[in-house]
Amino acid sequence: MEELYRYLRTYMDPKSEVAQRRFMGLRSFFNWAVKEGLLPDRRKLRILDLCAGTGIAGGALYETLREWGYEASLTVVDRRKEDLLLVEEWVSGEVYGAVMDCLDDLSRLGKFDVALIFGHTMPHFDPFQAAELFRNVAGVLEGDGVFLLEETDRFGAFFYRRAYREIVPEVRGEDYTVISLDEGYDPLRGVIRRGYYKLPGWKRIGEMETRYWDLAGLAGLGKALFEEARIIRNGEHGIVNVGDIIYLRGPHRT
Repeated sequence: MEELYRYLRTYMDPKSEVAQRRFMGLRSFFNWAVKEGLLPDRRKLRILDLCAGTGIAGGALYETLREWGYEASLTVVDRRKEDLLLVEEWVSGEVYGAVMDCLDDLSRLGKFDVALIFGHTMPHFDPFQAAELFRNVAGVLEGDGVFLLEETDRFGAFFYRRAYREIVPEVRGEDYTVISLDEGYDPLRGVIRRGYYKLPGWKRIGEMETRYWDLAGLAGLGKALFEEARIIRNGEHGIVNVGDIIYLRGPHRT
């Protein structure tokens, strides 16, 4: 998985022009979100960026809030320390990084006002893990806290519109291509297994279990744990480098 990840991380590498354009797109989206009143109504906001990678999304929100005159703090969470160390490339202030799994006990990190999962990350979570993740996030948000997930409707694209392919070119470099192959389905977890190979040579570099989520499924799961759940389509916010957004606000308290 480590070798595979090196090929798939261009979109958040601070040295990449792709990532730099992505960062500016995220800044534009969060600027829109502030103007639309999507965030909690107070001047001090604590941000939790989960599955953060290099912290590109959390950094974009942090810098946007500071530009609007908010007092902001940022905590980034990922299992890869080497990625978290790059968050300083995106932000000008102090950041707290936690090397941990987002399914671990997040309450150790404190309370937050805004939680993020950006980068179309939810396919890494099967339905049981997704339910645990949402419950975990709801538990660390304040009563009016907001959870934003960036996603796309993979079920609609792959199955309804019949775009699913058993062999997919994933990444093209100057002298190589990484492809993925369908290698089976687990009905007990609802995930498809894909193997990744580097060409030429057919060198196997990893495998990944993938859940092809639909937007309504994620929003519906969120509705069980939050007062407000809605889907903000890309056409509504209009930012080219940002996908659809699952918007969850106000965790239920039991």
